[in-house]
Amino acid sequence: MTIFNSIVFFFIALVYSSAGFGGGSLYLAMLSQYSGSESFVRFTGLSCNTVVTASGSIQFQLKKWIEWKSLSLLLLCSVPLCIWSSSWHLTSKTYFIALGFCLLLAGILMLFQKKTSVNEKAVIKNAWYLYPASAVIGLLSGLTGIGGGVYLSPLLHLSLWGSAKHISAASCVFILVNSIVGLVTQYYVHDGRLQYEALWLLVAVFAGGLVGSKLSSSILSQKTVRLITVLLIIFASLRILYKHL
Repeated sequence: MTIFNSIVFFFIALVYSSAGFGGGSLYLAMLSQYSGSESFVRFTGLSCNTVVTASGSIQFQLKKWIEWKSLSLLLLCSVPLCIWSSSWHLTSKTYFIALGFCLLLAGILMLFQKKTSVNEKAVIKNAWYLYPASAVIGLLSGLTGIGGGVYLSPLLHLSLWGSAKHISAASCVFILVNSIVGLVTQYYVHDGRLQYEALWLLVAVFAGGLVGSKLSSSILSQKTVRLITVLLIIFASLRILYKHL
């Protein structure tokens, strides 16, 4: 990995950790452009997700923004499907086609995502559709290496699940758990390993995540960040699909 790639990953981690995300969809979009290896893309993306959201989850826990009771139920629906799909033996072509469609879906969801305002002291309760949705998100997470926060967050806002900080914290932990589960499954089922060339990316995202998790906002507005991300993700997804279909 070049110094330029490490710098890019640092800023991705910085921006998205400040909002409670790991940046997984953007990591995968970037990795897929300069690597043809399914195992490298998936394992490296999951590793970056884990490093960033681990730091963020600690910060959210210290500030008591994590609603463990409601979130644990969503994780119970997500984790088994994540383990199952992570264990699938996919050809490189099948993986990249699945990744292309999942990134396209993520870009579309981000494009139409709307923030809601909920009192920070409101009682958090899971809407019924969050349970099957979490299971599907877990399936997609294990299949592609996307942590799932990009899918979960819009649904939590839609259901008025909690305040923006509660949702950011929930998304962060959700990504962390699914990423760890995916990594462990990849390691034991597919003999996945972190390649030496990816170590600098982990250092970069660790530093970016450490800084970003302490920020309440980034230099760019969240609207600007989302628009740039959407364009990059959709471009990468269409390029992947064009190449592998």
